[in-house]
Amino acid sequence: MNSDESKLPHLTQVSRITLKDQVYRQLREALMSGRFKPGQKLTIRGLSEALGASQMPVREALHRLSAENAFKETKTGRIRIRSMNTATLREIRDARVALEGLLLERAARRLNDEDMTEIRQAYDDLQTAANAGDTQRYLRTNFAFHRRIYQAADAELTMAAVENFWLHMGPCFALVAPDSQHLERSMLAHSRILEALYEHDEAAARAAVTEDIMEAAASLETLLKQLNFPDRKRSAQ
Repeated sequence: MNSDESKLPHLTQVSRITLKDQVYRQLREALMSGRFKPGQKLTIRGLSEALGASQMPVREALHRLSAENAFKETKTGRIRIRSMNTATLREIRDARVALEGLLLERAARRLNDEDMTEIRQAYDDLQTAANAGDTQRYLRTNFAFHRRIYQAADAELTMAAVENFWLHMGPCFALVAPDSQHLERSMLAHSRILEALYEHDEAAARAAVTEDIMEAAASLETLLKQLNFPDRKRSAQ
């Protein structure tokens, strides 16, 4: 090693994540964790101010998310969170049951003590949010709870597909989360998920997450019908 190099002070390595990647990830996770609502209109300027970033990385992030069908551009050029109809909801519900059921089975089989400790902490955070009736915190911790379990499954391609469905479902979660009965049913399903993971019971883990998805979809379908929330690109089946 060159003598001059050996005298260099300790330096923190710079992140390889660019600003536009950070903006993209923040917006994507905000969508998946229910921090936006279906039909909500956004502007590049407003998002730039909220993120403390210039408009260019925000515009590029929105372009990437639009390619993932997360947004829809209005006739006036504004950006709108896509709404949901019952046909799309059922399609996503069935895909989630299949894929997230698979991830729960794999997680139950593969997780270790460290995984279980962190999953338990995420569950406790979720319970605290539910008890407090803190909808925003509940949505964030619900996303964190499921994601941490799915990470233990070690199935990147399946995880990527699931996150794509969460990208579309996340805004809808914000509609049903304020319902106290929905929260109670959801937490019961989550407790069954946790119990199945402790027991490494693959079948019970799949059954519990299926219950969670199906009950959430049923609550959301009822609400969508009440709100008359069609997506004009598709008709209900």
